[in-house]
Amino acid sequence: MLFFIATAAAADWLLLQGTETGPDPAAVRPWGFVQALGEGIAFGPPVAGLSSETLAPFDGERASFNRVGSGDATWGLSIRRARAGLRGAIPKTQGRVAWLMAAEFGDNQLTRLDPVVLTDASVTFSYIPGARIRIGQFKLPLGEEALEMNPLAAEFVNYSAATSQLLLESPSAAGAYTAGASGFRDVGVQVFDSFKVGRGSLSYALMLSNGRMGALDVDDTKDVSGRVSWAPVVWGNADAPHRDEVALFAFWQQGERMIDGEAVARVRRGGGVQVEKAGWHARVEVIQASGAIEAGTSPPFPGQPVVVVAEGDALGGYAYVHYERGLVGGGVRYDELWRMYDTPAELRVFRTVTADVQVEITPRARILLDYELRWMLAPDGSADAQTIAATMGDRVSLQAGVTF
Repeated sequence: MLFFIATAAAADWLLLQGTETGPDPAAVRPWGFVQALGEGIAFGPPVAGLSSETLAPFDGERASFNRVGSGDATWGLSIRRARAGLRGAIPKTQGRVAWLMAAEFGDNQLTRLDPVVLTDASVTFSYIPGARIRIGQFKLPLGEEALEMNPLAAEFVNYSAATSQLLLESPSAAGAYTAGASGFRDVGVQVFDSFKVGRGSLSYALMLSNGRMGALDVDDTKDVSGRVSWAPVVWGNADAPHRDEVALFAFWQQGERMIDGEAVARVRRGGGVQVEKAGWHARVEVIQASGAIEAGTSPPFPGQPVVVVAEGDALGGYAYVHYERGLVGGGVRYDELWRMYDTPAELRVFRTVTADVQVEITPRARILLDYELRWMLAPDGSADAQTIAATMGDRVSLQAGVTF
């Protein structure tokens, strides 16, 4: 059922990603997807004119944001995601005990340090009315873009800057990554459910988690995350896991991270609204972050130290409208991120306008073509910082995906 969801319909991802539906769910069934990606950078020249003692050695090089992969390439092909797994329901439980497992084999931030990464391993118990319980490793109850299942629902090839920089966590220490990206996942226990409220729907989730993916925790601190979504208007059956709707959602996450030997608070919060009706899909989402702000490599060139700022604030979001009816669809998204807006000299503003065209060959196969107009600004940064920021080029992405 999961892989026949129409991409133009909303979905209750809390239920669909780990809960089996139907009168007689299978004990074991395979699932997965593959996404092949071709991407390139346009109009992203090497940096010229750097003068400071620290940055002058990088004069003539391309910044990391103007490269594809970790080398010198400005265009290339990759298997971006190759996810394979199993899911099902324990026999003789009437679907009340469901399980899901999956591993990632593709070339992305999840597999930065390991060629194969366990992404999902969860068991869901649906015995208590109004309080399903999920245990294991699975997606956190965060923003809609982070929570939705990418191969089925993502309207654009790449995440917005706010989602990718503020919610996608990559553990590091002493200037180097110590693990792959989180994939918006953690290990923990979650209480959640969805309810019919009048002619609409209400869902909630509350999760206690380790604060990082992996089998074993490294400290006694824990993260707390929560999400609520209310669809006051639903066209069709409000109990359906996918439907046309008007929905509002909000989330919150808080925990501690060790940065340079000190414990700092990491807080993420946000919310938004989306409308899906007759092939139209529009969404606005805003994300605010305090503490443990990831700034990537600094300076932004390959091989330089990874920086996570202990104390700082960031604010970002995106808005898009997309239409798909039948074989061909398309849309436009604008996203903006103000990183370290509380420290003028470190403030970086990211702006992107993305135009998208997609072809849905079958419910299991689609092609997306995106062109991203990208800008980065350093309004109060040094002359060299502004010079580097001004070189950010556009990005072209062609992605073909198949689910099974």
